[in-house]
Amino acid sequence: MKKILFLCLLAIAFALPAKVTLSQAVVNAWNISRGLDSQKLEEEGAAIAGLTARRQKYFSVYFSGSYRYTSDKVEVKISDFPFPLGANVPPGTVVLSAPNSNFDLKLSLAQPLYSGGLLDNAVKMEAIREAAEKDVTRLKKIELAGQVKSSYFNYLLFCRKRDSLNSLLSSLNLHLQKVENLFAEELVKKSDLLESRARTDEVRLNLEDLEQLIAAEAVHFHSLCGYDPQDIDSQPATASGSFAAAREYFLAGHPLLRSLDERVRLVQVQKKSITASYLPQVGAFAELHYGRPGQNFFISQWTPYVVGGVSVSMPVFNWNKGGRDRHLADIAARQLEDQRAEFIRESEKNLRQLFLYKESLEKKLALLGGLTANAAEDIRLKEKLYEENQIDHTDLLAAMTSQERYVSDREELLARMEMLQVSIDTLIGKCEEEE
Repeated sequence: MKKILFLCLLAIAFALPAKVTLSQAVVNAWNISRGLDSQKLEEEGAAIAGLTARRQKYFSVYFSGSYRYTSDKVEVKISDFPFPLGANVPPGTVVLSAPNSNFDLKLSLAQPLYSGGLLDNAVKMEAIREAAEKDVTRLKKIELAGQVKSSYFNYLLFCRKRDSLNSLLSSLNLHLQKVENLFAEELVKKSDLLESRARTDEVRLNLEDLEQLIAAEAVHFHSLCGYDPQDIDSQPATASGSFAAAREYFLAGHPLLRSLDERVRLVQVQKKSITASYLPQVGAFAELHYGRPGQNFFISQWTPYVVGGVSVSMPVFNWNKGGRDRHLADIAARQLEDQRAEFIRESEKNLRQLFLYKESLEKKLALLGGLTANAAEDIRLKEKLYEENQIDHTDLLAAMTSQERYVSDREELLARMEMLQVSIDTLIGKCEEEE
C-alpha cells in the first residue's frame, strides 16, 4: 500500500509543470531572441575584422597571370648599329624582333616593413569596435531582461486584481444569498435584491476584462521567453538602494556609456591613423615569374626569372585632405561627447523621477494598510446596522466596494513597486542574471 501511494505521488509530481525562476526565464529569452542573436553576429563580425587587421601585418602571397598583345613591337635594324656589319646586308634588314604576344605567370610575395603605425592603429580600431559591440550586446540583454520582468510583474498585477475581485465576488454572493432569504421573508425591499444582483454582475464583467488582460499578457510573456507566467517561481526584485548608489552604479558601468567611451577612443585612434597615412609606407616584395618571352623579349620562349625589391610610397600633395579628415574626426568626437552628456542628463532626470515615484508608492502602501483594516471593520459594523434596518442597503454595498478597492489598490501598488524596481535596474544598466 505504501509503495502504491509513493508511485502515485511520484506520478503527480511528474505531471505537474516544473517551476522555473524568473532568472531562468530571462536567460531563455536571451537564447531565443533573434534581435540579440543578430547583435551577437555583429560582435562576431567585429572579432573577425580584428583578426583580419592583425594579419595585415604579415606577408601575403598572390598568383596572377596575364596575356598581352601589341600591334607594335621592338625591332633592331642594321641601320641602328653605329658600325657596318657587312657589305652584303641590305640597310633595312631587321636583325632582332620581339614577339607581338606576351605571356606572364607570376607568384608574388609582399611584406610590409614600415607603415608609420597605420597597421597597428588598424588593429587597435578593430579591437575598440569589438569592445563597443560587446557593450551594445550587454545593453540589449539588459533591455530584454527588463521586458521579461516587466511583463511578468504586469501579469501578476492583473492576477492580483482578479484575486481581489474574486474575493469581493464571494462576499457579494454570500450577501446576495442573505438578501434573497430576507426578501423571501419580506424583510427587505426588492430594490435591495436588484442592487445586489447588479453589483454582482458588474464584478463578473470586470473579471471578464481582467481575464482577457491576463491571457494577453501571458501570450506576450511566452513570446519573450518561451515560458508561461504561471510556471514562474515568483521572486521579488532586489532593491537598488538609494538614489546616490543607483546613480553611481549607472555612471560606473552603464553599457551605453561604455560604448560611447569606446567610440571616442576609436575617433582618437582614427586621427592617429590619418597622421600615419602621410608617413612613408615601406614594403618588400619578391616575385617569381614564368613568361614568354621573359626578360629577354628578343627570344620567344618560356623563361623563369625572379624579381625583388623594396617599395616606398608617400603622399606629397592632396589639397590638405588630411587636415579635413582630422577636422571631421574632431567633429565626430564632440558629437559623441554631447551625446554622452545628454544621455547622462536625461537618465539622471528619469532616475530621480523614478525614486520620487518609489517614495510616493511606499507612503501610499503604508496608508492603504490602515485603510484596508478600517474598511473590513466598517463592513462588519454596517452589516449589523443593515440587518437592524438602521442604514440603507447602498451604504453596505459601498462599504464592500471600498474594501475591495483598497485591497486591489494595495496589491496593485505591490506589483507596481516590483515593476518600478525593474525600471530602475534597466535604467542604470543592472542585470544580475548576467553575472
